[in-house]
Amino acid sequence: MVALASSAAFADERYDHRGSLGLTVAFGGEVVAAVTTGANGERGLRLPIEVGATLSLSDHNELRLAGRLSPGVSPLTAFGGSFYAGLRNSIGYEQWKTFFDLELAAHVTPFLAFGVRGAFGVQFDFLPVMGVYAQLGGQLGGATSLRLSFEVMAGVQFRTYVFE
Repeated sequence: MVALASSAAFADERYDHRGSLGLTVAFGGEVVAAVTTGANGERGLRLPIEVGATLSLSDHNELRLAGRLSPGVSPLTAFGGSFYAGLRNSIGYEQWKTFFDLELAAHVTPFLAFGVRGAFGVQFDFLPVMGVYAQLGGQLGGATSLRLSFEVMAGVQFRTYVFE
């Protein structure tokens, strides 16, 4: 009898993100190249740590805000700090989803650069309130430097359905 009650509870679980408020934590690697008008520039590898928030706008769209701290691991790559704001669009209602991000990016250290970030990835929601994801992305921006980077990130998303 307990088995029937627990299987019925799992049948009602949903894995869409409609009405959710989320927290994301991610880490990864980023290859960056930045050129400035002076002799200063950078190129090399960083290991970003990202913390973000998501707010569901519909079944498949989330508003995303995030900040990153990115220590450089090569001599020509300085410590970086950046912020992102944009949309995450997902495809799928089940536990497995694909998604893409389209965001505005603001890099504040070591050189100022504003631009765009695009990424695509896959997410597995192993609980209705938690999922893991992996993504590939790229960024292009400029201001005091012309900046191009490519990234690989993995993370976890925690959700609550406070707006349901």
